[in-house]
Amino acid sequence: MSTETAPAAGAPVPPAPAVAAPAPPRRRLPLPGAVLLRYDLPWTILLAALVVWVSLSTDTGQDVLGTTPAFLVSTLLAGLIGVAAVLIGRTTSRPWGAGTAIAAIAVTLVTGASISWSVAPSISWFETNRTLTYLAVLLAGIAAARTAPSRWAVLPTGVLLGTSIVLVFGLLAKVFPGTFEPDEIFARLQQPLGYWNAVGTVAAINAVLVLWFGTRRHGYRPLNALAYPALALAVAVLLMSYSRGALLAFGIGIALWMAFAPRRLHSLLVIAVGGVAGLFVGVWAFANTALSTDNVLLAARESSGTQLGVLLLATVVVLLLLGLAIEFSLLFAGIHRHERRRLGAVILCLLAFVPIAGTGMLATSERGLGGSVSHAWKQLTDPETSGPASDPTRLGAVGSQRSLYWSQAFNVYRVQKFHGVGAGGFGAVQDRARGANPTIVEHAHGWVPQTLADGGWATMGLHIVLAVTWLLAALRALGAWGPLRGRRNDPEHSATAAMVAAVATLAVTAAVDWTWFVPALGLPIALFAGWVAGRGLERAAPGDTIDEPVVRTRSWWAIHGSVAALIVVATAAALVSIAQPWRAERLQDEALIALDEGNLPRAESLARSAAAANPLSTRADYTLAQVRVAQDRIPDARELYRRATVIEPSLTNSWQRWAEFELRVADDPAEALRLSGIALKLGPTSQPALRTALAAQQALAAETATADGDAATGGAAAADDDAAAADGDDAAPGSEPSTTPEAPPAP
Repeated sequence: MSTETAPAAGAPVPPAPAVAAPAPPRRRLPLPGAVLLRYDLPWTILLAALVVWVSLSTDTGQDVLGTTPAFLVSTLLAGLIGVAAVLIGRTTSRPWGAGTAIAAIAVTLVTGASISWSVAPSISWFETNRTLTYLAVLLAGIAAARTAPSRWAVLPTGVLLGTSIVLVFGLLAKVFPGTFEPDEIFARLQQPLGYWNAVGTVAAINAVLVLWFGTRRHGYRPLNALAYPALALAVAVLLMSYSRGALLAFGIGIALWMAFAPRRLHSLLVIAVGGVAGLFVGVWAFANTALSTDNVLLAARESSGTQLGVLLLATVVVLLLLGLAIEFSLLFAGIHRHERRRLGAVILCLLAFVPIAGTGMLATSERGLGGSVSHAWKQLTDPETSGPASDPTRLGAVGSQRSLYWSQAFNVYRVQKFHGVGAGGFGAVQDRARGANPTIVEHAHGWVPQTLADGGWATMGLHIVLAVTWLLAALRALGAWGPLRGRRNDPEHSATAAMVAAVATLAVTAAVDWTWFVPALGLPIALFAGWVAGRGLERAAPGDTIDEPVVRTRSWWAIHGSVAALIVVATAAALVSIAQPWRAERLQDEALIALDEGNLPRAESLARSAAAANPLSTRADYTLAQVRVAQDRIPDARELYRRATVIEPSLTNSWQRWAEFELRVADDPAEALRLSGIALKLGPTSQPALRTALAAQQALAAETATADGDAATGGAAAADDDAAAADGDDAAPGSEPSTTPEAPPAP
């Protein structure tokens, strides 16, 4: 029972004791780096640096030593992005991009499974690693779109900056040939990737992104003026590469951009100013013999390169000033919507006259319309047609050797229609399909024939599923259907349209070439494709509130922690798979160096380690065989050559190298002739196998002649001994045979 008494009625209530107000929480000052990373610029520069590094270090992507570091870094970064998306990402309404991700994973799994039936398992392993890296970057793009949708401008801006630097490197190789390419014999621009069609494709993709940058509505408006000189440089590189496939892809990419972009008239203005200037530079280079002719002396190339550099510098300065004037004048600000439509209709009518005029020119030509079309179709599809000249005239030529490569790939496909010969296997068995044609290529120069030859219908079907799922996702991201419909004038929509057009540009060149093998093209486009597929309705613009608040409970951490751990394990496994062939190649090179130095124990140890790192590599066996030969262990070396034919029994090279060993080292021309016969049966046009077979026949003939000569000499000596014995029997006992020679017969 309480002893307190209530206050009397009307008595004042004593004030409550004062309570000190809580001190405001101490505000932590963010680290300078954390503040910097809140903006798009650092991420843009990082992406551009990666694009430049990959372009300069990997070339065409066919060398394990040069390509693998880029694959390792890309896969590692992709894994980090995946972990970040799981642990700090938003909760979205739907798993955007799941269909594309599942299809891409299926393609990668089938590519890896092809190692088990591949004619060249080591090559298939390398191609699996390439596909694995592309998959990782694609998934990273999907994860980034879900985790940081407001960073949509980083991707096109970073790739645009990186590819622009790559194109500048290519032009510098023409301006300063003595510094960048003193031994170059071709006029076609192929630096810094080492393949002209790849350089042309980089220029085509860069041109599409330039149009987006020059017509964007966000950011600092005067920077848009950089699009005019950038487009001129891209067009100049495109023309100087003489790449017809890249030129076709450029046209289709621009058409797609114009179809989806909201600012078509502004895009046409950028094309009219920058594109025409680039066309002028390209035509000037065509007219310069030192820049458009093969096998030109370095002094002449340096002189013409100086002139080209002056022209490029003047073009950049003039176009930059003109672009600033255009952007500051706000040319289209005062034009009404109806007037813009009328102007656009006039431009479309003018463009429609181009095919009409072309048709009229063909109809009035010597062959007529039907004859011209028939002649062009024959040049395009006849495998016996010779390729065009390696000069600017090839841009207007129709003939190509693509039909030859495609027919060879289809011949390989007919051998095993379901699963093919294994990833990358076409180049290994191309000598079996090329017939009497001596042309040697590693790729079928086309996505359809290459995929059918390497993977058959199993892989082709999955590729088609992947393409369809991504196309549906791209249409959703462009607002054709789904939650993003009606956002045509949103700034992000223009960036999405540019990325879709860039993906389509590479797809067009991949249909007629092997450009998707080039990491400088495949990796950025995989990132674009992933971002487009993963774009849903997360908060990227004002008004988007679909994100659900994330409550990190114990169960949340259990689920997301498990997924993050799974990503870490998958990334580690991918890194090990990618690194093993690279490690084996490095060990093989070190073993050969030790062998040249005479350090046989070290050479043997390194060669064994190389074979253990990549048990599918015949090159590791050949390296160890050289060590065995140096140790005078011929039977052991022979066993290694035999093992190589077990790993690659369908390849001409395996049997030819074994035959060469038997001929040059083991001194067994009969066995060498037998093995070279197997090699020639696999590849009738193999010149190395034919030379080995001829050398073995000559060695056998020499051995036969020597044996016959020895037999004849031995028979003559025996006859002389018999005659001498007979003479001794006829002589008188105790007398010596006469040594006086007989007189020559009388003439």
